[in-house]
Amino acid sequence: MTVEQSSLSRQDYQPATGDAKTYAQIQEITGIEDAHVINEAIKACTDSHGMFKLEEVVSMLTEDPHSAKKLAKSSGLTNGQHGRDVPDALPGLQSGALNQSGELPRQMAAGPHGEDPSQTAKASQASEAVIHARQPGVIDLTSEVSEGDELQKAIAASLQDTPGILGGQVTREEQDISRILEASLAESKAGTKRKRGELWFVDPLNPHERKRQEGWPVGLKNVGNTCWFSAVIQCLFHIRKFRQLVLNFHLPGETLQSDSSILERRNIRFMHELRRLFALLLASNKKYVDPSKPVDILKEAFSSPSGATDSQQDVSEFQHKLLEWLEDAFKCSSSRPGSPCEATASCSMRTEPDTRNPVVELFYGQFKAEGYNEGKMFTNQETFGQFPLQVNGFLDIHESLEGATAQGEIEAVSSAVTQKSGQELWFSRLPPVLTFELSRFQFNQQLGRPEKIHNKIHFPQVIYMDRYMEINKKITRLRREESKKLKEQLHFLQKKLDKFVCYGSGSKRFPLHEVLSYALEFAQSKPDSVPQDVEMESPKPCASSLSESPVKCCGPPDVTMTSPHIRSPVKRTLPPVAIPCPRHVSDDELHVLENCLHRWRKEVESDVRELQENISQLESKIDLMYSDAAMQKFPYHLHAVLVHEGQAVSGHYWAYIFDTNRNMWLKFNDITVSESCWEELERESIGGYHNASAYCLMYVDRSKLQLPDSNVDRSRVQSGDGRSVKSTDMIPSGSLLDFVMDDNKKFAKEIFDWDSEQARKAAAGGDNEMTMGPENKTAHTTGPHIEYSAQHAQLSLEDTLSAVRLVLQQTAITPDEAVQTAMNNELRRLNDLAGRLSSELLPDDDPRLKHIVLYLIVNCADEVITSLVMLEQFSQMKTLDQEPRSKRLRAAAVEGFCQKTKEINDDNIRASHDAWHRKFHHYRETVYLFVTGLDAFYKERYQEAMPYLHLAWFRNNELISNKTETLGLSKKMTAYFQRICLEKVNALTAEQFESSDVDLAGILTTMNNVIIPIMPALFQSGFAEDTGSAEEMREKWCSFLGQDLSSVKVEKLQDFLSKLFEPSADVRPNYKVRIQIGELSELYNQYRTVMTIARQKHDLDKAR
Repeated sequence: MTVEQSSLSRQDYQPATGDAKTYAQIQEITGIEDAHVINEAIKACTDSHGMFKLEEVVSMLTEDPHSAKKLAKSSGLTNGQHGRDVPDALPGLQSGALNQSGELPRQMAAGPHGEDPSQTAKASQASEAVIHARQPGVIDLTSEVSEGDELQKAIAASLQDTPGILGGQVTREEQDISRILEASLAESKAGTKRKRGELWFVDPLNPHERKRQEGWPVGLKNVGNTCWFSAVIQCLFHIRKFRQLVLNFHLPGETLQSDSSILERRNIRFMHELRRLFALLLASNKKYVDPSKPVDILKEAFSSPSGATDSQQDVSEFQHKLLEWLEDAFKCSSSRPGSPCEATASCSMRTEPDTRNPVVELFYGQFKAEGYNEGKMFTNQETFGQFPLQVNGFLDIHESLEGATAQGEIEAVSSAVTQKSGQELWFSRLPPVLTFELSRFQFNQQLGRPEKIHNKIHFPQVIYMDRYMEINKKITRLRREESKKLKEQLHFLQKKLDKFVCYGSGSKRFPLHEVLSYALEFAQSKPDSVPQDVEMESPKPCASSLSESPVKCCGPPDVTMTSPHIRSPVKRTLPPVAIPCPRHVSDDELHVLENCLHRWRKEVESDVRELQENISQLESKIDLMYSDAAMQKFPYHLHAVLVHEGQAVSGHYWAYIFDTNRNMWLKFNDITVSESCWEELERESIGGYHNASAYCLMYVDRSKLQLPDSNVDRSRVQSGDGRSVKSTDMIPSGSLLDFVMDDNKKFAKEIFDWDSEQARKAAAGGDNEMTMGPENKTAHTTGPHIEYSAQHAQLSLEDTLSAVRLVLQQTAITPDEAVQTAMNNELRRLNDLAGRLSSELLPDDDPRLKHIVLYLIVNCADEVITSLVMLEQFSQMKTLDQEPRSKRLRAAAVEGFCQKTKEINDDNIRASHDAWHRKFHHYRETVYLFVTGLDAFYKERYQEAMPYLHLAWFRNNELISNKTETLGLSKKMTAYFQRICLEKVNALTAEQFESSDVDLAGILTTMNNVIIPIMPALFQSGFAEDTGSAEEMREKWCSFLGQDLSSVKVEKLQDFLSKLFEPSADVRPNYKVRIQIGELSELYNQYRTVMTIARQKHDLDKAR
C-alpha cells in the first residue's frame, strides 16, 4: 500500500482571523454550522499575539459544555442546534480497548468489512479507534487519522473527547469527513504531486508498439498514481464469474429517473464505465487500455475539498469502496430502495447477508465470534469481506489464522476488572473469493511516522480452511489441544538441544561435542609436536608491495615459496609457532582423559541425534495434524497476490494472477503483462526481498466459480482487420459489443494511417531525424544534407584506394576487369575481417565503424545489396579522377552501378538499399553517443555522461530490437556503463542531499531530471544486475526516511520517492543531442581510444 505522509511543518498556531477554509474545517469536525459561534470560539482562544490553536477551538466547541452554551447563547442558538446527534455506545466497548502495543484485542480485530485496524500506519494510534456499526451485532473498527499537523490532532481530540463518538457508533458520513480532511492535509503539499492533466505515461506514437499479442491479457495504463486500481481490477477481472456478472449487468431504465439519489446515479455511472473497461480488457486489440473514466469516478469519493485527487489509495480501502458500489448497483438493478439510507448501506454491514445480491454471495462470508467478556458469555454472528491477518510474530498464513481465530485472552479495559476475557472465531460461511489482508504497516510512536513491516510470511498455493469452520469446531478444538501439547514438547526439546548446540555460559557458545574434541586434541598435544622450520625467501626492503611478498603455507617441511618479482632474495629462518599443549600430563592421566572424553563425546552425539529425531517427528506430527481427508474438504486455490514495493510513505503495486488456461502465473504491472513463475512470486511476495512484499492474498473456491453454459452470441466481435477475436464470445450483444467493435476499428484505422505515413516517408527518401516522441527528437544529425552513400563511401576511402592501387599494378587489364578484381579482393578481405570480428576484435576494436560493406557482411545482408554497395564505394571516389587510369576505372564503376540499378528494377531492393544506409548511420550515431558518454564518465563528469549513455542504451536497443547484436553494440555493455554511471550520480546526489541545505534546487534537478527518468531503464534492461542495482538505489533513498531531516527535505523526498517507486513505463529519453556530421569523421579512432581506457580500468571484463 502507499501511505502519503504529510510533509508540512507543524503549524501550532493560526492567525486569529480565520479564513473560509479554517471555518469549513471546524464545521466539518464539530458539526457546528453557525459561523458566529465559531468566530466567538476563535476569539476566546486567541492569545496576545493574535494567534490561536485550532485544537483549543475544537476542544472548546466539543468538550466544554459551558463554553459552548455561552457561545450558542451569544449567537441565539439552542443547545440542540450546536452539534450532531450521536447514538449511544455499544455495551462493553470503550476507547481503552487498545492494548499497550497499540493493537486492538482479538474480538475487535475484524469488522464487518473485514477491516484490520492495524493494516495501515493510521491504525496503530490508539486515539483514533472509531467504532463503526450499522446494525446490532456487527462491529466495525477503522482508523482514519494519521500523524500530521494540528488539524489531525483536532480530529483526534474531537473523536476522543465527545462522549457519543468515543464509545458509540460513528456514522459513515462522519467517518468519510474524517477521511476527506485527512486526505486534504496529505494532498495540500504544493508542488509535491503531479497535477491533474499532467501525463504519467505517454502512449508511443507507433501504434504497432501498442498492439496486443493475440490471446495475451491486456494491461491497464497508469493515469497518475493508479497502480492500486490496476492491481485490484486485474485480480477481479480474471475471476470469470465476477467478470460475467459485470458484463451481463442490466439496469432498468427507470432506475436513473430524477428521483434517484446522487449516490445511485454515481454507482450506476461507475458500473457503466466498469462494464466498458472489462469489455476492452476482454476483447481489445490494444496491448493496454485507458481506465481514466472509472478511475475519475472513484477518485470523486476519495478526493479532498481542495480538489487534490491524485494520491495513491490504500488497496483495501479502494476494494471496500469498489465492492460496496457494485453491491449497491446490483441492488438498484433488482429493486429500488425505500430511502437514501438504504441505498448507501453496505451489505457487509448486515448481520445476515443479502443472498439475492451476487456481489455479496461472491465476496462476503460470515463468522461466529463466541467467548467471554469480563466473565459474561457472548456470541456474535458477523459478516466479513476481507479478513485481516497479522504479519508480525508469524511464520505462515496458518499460524496467523490460528492467532486470529483461536481462543485468546483479551486485555482488560480497566485495572479494576479481574475476570479474563477471550473469544474464538469460527467461519460459518466462506465466500467463493476469500481475501486476506496482510497487516504490513504500523505506526512508529518514537519516530512519529508510519513504517512498513518487511517480515517474511509464507503462504501456500492451496489452503484448506476446514480447521477454521464452525462445523469442525469440536474436532478442531481437540486437535488444537493436541497440537498445543506437541508444541510444548517441541519447545522443551528445542531448548534442550540448544544446550548441546550452544554450550557455554559466556557470550560465545560452541557445540558441546566440538568442545570435547578440542579438549581431547589439547590433551594429546606434545611439546615437541611442532612443525619444522620453514625457509622463506623475503625480498629486499621496498622491493615490492605487501601483496607480492612470499606466503607461508601449511605443508611439508622445508618448503620454499618464492615470489617471481623478487630479484635478490634474502634467506631467513622464521621461529616456529608453538602449538598449545599441557605443561605436564602423565600417561595414566592421559589415558583416563582419553577414555572419558571419547565416551562423553559419543554420549553427547547420541543425545543430540536422538533429540533431532524426536524434534523431527514432533514437527511432522504438527505439520500433518490437519492433513487427513476429513480436514481437506474446503480447498482454496491461490488466485492472485497483490504486491507492494516501497516504504510506508510511497510505493508501487502490481499483481500476480494465476492463469488457469495457460496453467502459469502472470505478472500484471500496469501496462506490462508478462510470464512469471512461483519462484519469482515467492521471492517478491513473502517479504524480506528488497522492499517488496505481499499485501493482499486472494484465494478462490474453484468449485463455486463454475459458470453454466450461456446463450451468448459468440464470435460477433471482429478486430479492425476482420479477424474473429475469440475472447469476445463472453460479451453480450448490444451497445457493449458495438463499443468494443468501434474501439477496435478506430485502432485499426490508426495503424493503417501510420503505415501509410511511414510508406510515404520511405518513398521520399527517409528522414535524417529520429523522432522519439511528440516534439522530442533525441538525437539527430545536423549540417548540410549529404547522401548517406557518399558519406559512407568516404569512410572507407583509404581501403578503397588501396584496393585500386593494387589492381592498377597489373598492366594488361581493362577498366571493367579492374573494377571487378578490386571488388573481389576487397570482399575477400572484409569477409576474413568479419570472421575475426567477434572472436578477436570486439569490443576493443570495431572496424565496422569505417566500412559499411563490413557492416552488411556481418549482418548477413542480401548479396545483391552487398555487391551494389561495394560498387557504390568505387563509383563515389572522386579522388580517382586525378590520374588517367584510375579515372577510367571510376568511370567503369559508375557505369556498372547505373547498369546494375537498372537491371534490378525492384522497389523492394532499392528500399532495402536505402534502409541499410540509414541503419548504418543509426549505428554510428549510437556509437558516437556511447563514446561521448564514456569519455565524460572516465573524466568523472558523471552527470554530463549520463544522458549520452542512456541515449546510447536506448538507441542501441531500438537498433537491435529482437535481432542479432551485430547490428549495434553489445546490449550488456551499454547496460553496464549506463548502470555504473547512474550509481555514481545517485551516490553523489544522495550524499549531497543528506549533507547540504544550500544548493537543494540543484540536487532536486538531478533527482528529477536524471535519476527518475533513467531508473525505469534498469528495470527493463533484462539484466539481473541492473534490477539489483536499482533496488539498492531505492533502498538508499528510503533510508533517509528514518533520519531527522528538515521539513523542506521531507517534502521533497516524499515527492521524489512517489515518482521513484511508480515511474513511467516509458523509457524514451527526454534529452536532445545534436550531432554534427563532422563529429562522426574520427569516430573509429575515438572509439578505440575510449575502449583502451575501459580495458585498463577492467570495465570491459565486467561488462561481458
